[in-house]
Amino acid sequence: MNRDGAINAKAEIFRKAFDFREVASASLEESDGPLFAAPRGTEIFDRILTARRRRSLDASEQIALGLLRRPRVQADLKIGIFVQDERLRHSAIVEMALGIVGEREAEVIVTGPVRCQTPVNAGTCRPLRIGGSVGHAAVTAGTLGCFVRCRTSGDVGILSNNHVLAATNAGARGDVILQPGRADGGCGSLPTTHVAELRDFVPIDFAPDAANLVDCAFAPLTNGVGRTTDRVSDPLCLRADWSVATVDDLILAGAPVRKVGRTTGYTEGSVLAIGVDNVVVRMPGRTRKIARFDQQFAIAGSAGAFSSGGDSGSLIFTQEGHPAALLFAGTESGGPQGGGITYANPIQTVLDSLNLDIYTGQ
Repeated sequence: MNRDGAINAKAEIFRKAFDFREVASASLEESDGPLFAAPRGTEIFDRILTARRRRSLDASEQIALGLLRRPRVQADLKIGIFVQDERLRHSAIVEMALGIVGEREAEVIVTGPVRCQTPVNAGTCRPLRIGGSVGHAAVTAGTLGCFVRCRTSGDVGILSNNHVLAATNAGARGDVILQPGRADGGCGSLPTTHVAELRDFVPIDFAPDAANLVDCAFAPLTNGVGRTTDRVSDPLCLRADWSVATVDDLILAGAPVRKVGRTTGYTEGSVLAIGVDNVVVRMPGRTRKIARFDQQFAIAGSAGAFSSGGDSGSLIFTQEGHPAALLFAGTESGGPQGGGITYANPIQTVLDSLNLDIYTGQ
């Protein structure tokens, strides 16, 4: 299928197999089609809500759709059907989806549950650098994605996830941001670990019919905190050293990517699918709420896992160093190498949502 055909096929699957309806959304350049969700007052919406109240997921919330590139044929796409449980491979939704597009025009990928990446281990870094441990004082820890400048105030700060810097909607303007994160030795009562203050975040909507596009937050740096804004590096990997280039807002399925994260450090992978909708994620926090995301990237590691616990907030780059996406969630299995699938927000959507630009000091 060409791009338009694949987008139309995905929309038809949401309408007929999921019984979803198109939802209103802000106009996005290079959008991978309209957004869909379960409409309120319908049987499918009530079923989803009932399952969530029981701390489980309806089958419709364990299946996501994206656009895959066929091997060796850049312009030819097929539908990627990402299921969180092997048993869903033969569910009514998947069977109907395959009937709509044909088995040759789709690929079913079993991923396991999708969870936001949670922390494991990291340490202090001065000057601050991309990929280091960071977090809200009420959060264990995550990853410093990159440095950004506010378009209106000119303030320079750090970019990461809402669930890293704003404690999944619980944070307030002025809250202390720690480096390293609390799980790695940062402490609200230890001023030397205070590096920024929370300014802004995009709230995550937990309604079953919500169409979240980003999980992101911005925190201006405290005066006097040193930082390396224009380079990415990993002390344990000599290959991980490149300059931060301009944003690349046109990433195709199959494109090679790389990142440096708090836990796994430097890893390489490729974009498995673009425009992935209905990615339902168990978010961290006291209530462990569930949120669904649309228009995401799905990324697979080249040799095992691309990310792991604690890598949330990592900025994903192209091979040429162009910022491409903000990592926010992943699975423990699935993908070509079986090392799991990483989900990420398109970086231009993130920057526009918070009114920011990438900052390299120039």
